Formats: sequence, structure tokens, C-alpha cells
Amino acid sequence: MAEAFQPLISLTTDFGLADGYVAAMKGVILGILPTACIVDISHEITPFNVYEGAYVLDSAVPYFPDNAVHVVVIDPGVGSTRHPIAVKTNHGLLVGPDNGVLAPLMEHLQVQQLVRLDNPDYWLSPVSETFHGRDIFAPVGAYLARGVPFSSIGTQQETWQPLPGWKPQRREGEIIGMVLHIDRFGNIITNIPASAVTDARHTISVRVGGQVLHGVQNYYGNVHPGEPLALIGSQGTVEISIREGNAAAAWDVHVGNQVGVDFHTATMGKQATD
Repeated sequence: MAEAFQPLISLTTDFGLADGYVAAMKGVILGILPTACIVDISHEITPFNVYEGAYVLDSAVPYFPDNAVHVVVIDPGVGSTRHPIAVKTNHGLLVGPDNGVLAPLMEHLQVQQLVRLDNPDYWLSPVSETFHGRDIFAPVGAYLARGVPFSSIGTQQETWQPLPGWKPQRREGEIIGMVLHIDRFGNIITNIPASAVTDARHTISVRVGGQVLHGVQNYYGNVHPGEPLALIGSQGTVEISIREGNAAAAWDVHVGNQVGVDFHTATMGKQATD
């Protein structure tokens, strides 16, 4: 006997859990679709940080089933001229603001259709100018998971906002990137891909927070507890860590800080934007 289909909706926000914002969104979803399975990707994104939100989405969404609806609310421009959008891809549906937070994920997935959410039949009423997560994104996500035709929720749109600076920049003898995320262990996760350093990983240095680390290690066990290292993390980008310590706290590093990679031989590695 075939298993019953259960609609799956993920939530990613910068709301935290101290207030009732996330609960309100879940209440809206369950009011429209009581059978929904709601999965929290994260509600601890640094407030207003679309880069960190984009990274967390990019690290989690590919592992969900293809029928999932992903509702995203990292939205510093709420109430402004930025548009709410929904995206149909080969790996689920995305619902959120057109402010770049969805752009990196859209590069990895096959975008099949994009609409601007301009049909109020699928919103709450009245709509708050400061809480589109509750009044627009949550209900639209619920209706889509319930099976409402994608084309009925809005007007087709051909382009979307990119996320400037998402890809690191290659200069003479160096790569300049940025910190995308600090995980709960204090590991500093960057936007510099492994492909940029693989050919020269033992003849480079990595700069962040006033620290310089020489070489890229294979794993934490290459250094002693309390020692710093750079390595390739699980998402395939350069990470900077202290074994069994908190690198971000030790060096006062934050999301958005600059990270540099210097090459010390003629072997310059692959392009950072590969």
C-alpha cells in the first residue's frame, strides 16, 4: 500500500525563537493546510543578513525531497519596493523576497518558472507592511503545498535580484572572499570554493581577523587541540577553525568580514569563480 502524501514546508528566517513571529507563520500555514509537515531549517540567521541566509539555504535545501516548499524570510526591505516572489525549480518551490537571498540557490537549481506574488487571493487580509512573512509568504507557501496551481499565485517575471559579492574576486596572486556564516562551533565559513585552492593548497596562506594560517589541511586531526587551521568544509568551501575551540570568538570575526587567500608559488590554482 502506498504511503499517504504529506505536504512538506520548510521555514528559514532571521526571527529567532524568543518572539511569536515563527509561531504565527506556522499557525497561518496550519490554518490553510492542517496536514502540513513543517521543518525549521533555521531561525537564527543574523538579523537582516541575506548572505548568511543564502548560505544556510544552499547548504540544506538540496537534501530535501523534490516536492518541498521552502519559505524564506530574511527581508530587511519589507514594505519597500522589493517584490515578493515564488520560484518553481526542478527541486521544489521557493517563496521569499526578491532581494538576493534566493539567488545562489537558484543558480544551483533549474529554474522553471518565476512569479511575482501579486494575487491577494492567497494572502491574509489585511497585510501588515512589516510582516510579510506571516501575511504573504506563509499563506502562499501553504496554498502551493496544498496544490494550488503555481501560475495562479502571481504574474510571471523573467529576472531576479542577484546577490552582489557572493562569488569571491581573483586578483594578482590572491583571492578576496568573505565570511558567509559562523556555525555554533565558531568555525568561520567562507565563500572561497575548494576549486580555487586545490592545486596549491599547501603553498597558500589564509588571512582573516588579523590571523594568517599557512596551508589548507585535510581534517581537524592534522593539528593539536587549541591550534588553528584552514580546511575544506562539508559544503566545499574554505573554512577557518580552531580545533576544539571557537575561532570566530577568539579573533572577533563576524559574518561579512573579508577573507584573503595568498598564493606563494607560480601554481595559482583554479579560478575562484569556477
